[in-house]
Amino acid sequence: MLHPAIDLKLVSPDIGYGVFATQDIPKGTIIWALDPLDQIIDQGKAKAMKEPSESVLHRYSWINGNGDRILCWDFGRFMNHSCEPNSVGPGKLEFEIAVRDIKAGEEVVCDYGSFNLEEPLDCACGSAQCRGRISPEDVDNVAPKLDALVRAAFREIPNVTQPLWNLVQKYRLQIERGIAQPSHLPSLIENRWPRLPVAAAPARQRRASR
Repeated sequence: MLHPAIDLKLVSPDIGYGVFATQDIPKGTIIWALDPLDQIIDQGKAKAMKEPSESVLHRYSWINGNGDRILCWDFGRFMNHSCEPNSVGPGKLEFEIAVRDIKAGEEVVCDYGSFNLEEPLDCACGSAQCRGRISPEDVDNVAPKLDALVRAAFREIPNVTQPLWNLVQKYRLQIERGIAQPSHLPSLIENRWPRLPVAAAPARQRRASR
C-alpha cells in the first residue's frame, strides 16, 4: 500500500503514468508497505499464466527475495524507475522509505536495479546520474549506495508521521534495531533472486512501471 499522500498522474505519453506526492513527505517516511490486498504469486502460478494475463503480470509485478511475484493492488504498481531514487527498501523488509525529503508535486521513484530484473531496461529517467541501461546485475553496484541512503534515513522513522505504521508491525524489532544501529539493517543484496530466463518475459522499455 502506498502512502495516502501519493496519487497517480500521467508523466507523458511516452512514459505513461507515475505516482506523485500530493503533499510534502519528509525523509524517513514509510512510502510503501506490503499489505494483505497485494497479490503474492509463486513461480509455478506465474509460469502457468497465459496471455493477456502473462504480459500484465510481467509488466506490473516485481520479484522478491523468495522468487515470488508481488503485484500491488493499488497505484504502487505504477512506481517508475530513477537512477536517483527518493524511495528505497531496506533489504528483505517488505517496505520502502523516503531517503530524502519529497516535495509536493514531485514524482516518487525507486531504482529498478535493486529488484530482481529478468532483462535489461533502457532508462530515460533524466537524472544526472542516469546509467542509461538498467540490468539484472546492477544490484551489485547500486546496493552499497542505496543501503547507505536507507541507513541515513532510518533514524528519522520515529520523528515523522507514519500512516502505514500498522503494516510494518511484523518488522518492529528489526526497525527498532535499525534505528538504533543502522549498520545492522539488511542489505539489498540479500534480496537477490537468481535471474530467470530472458525469454520468460517481454522486454520492458524506458521507465517501465512495476
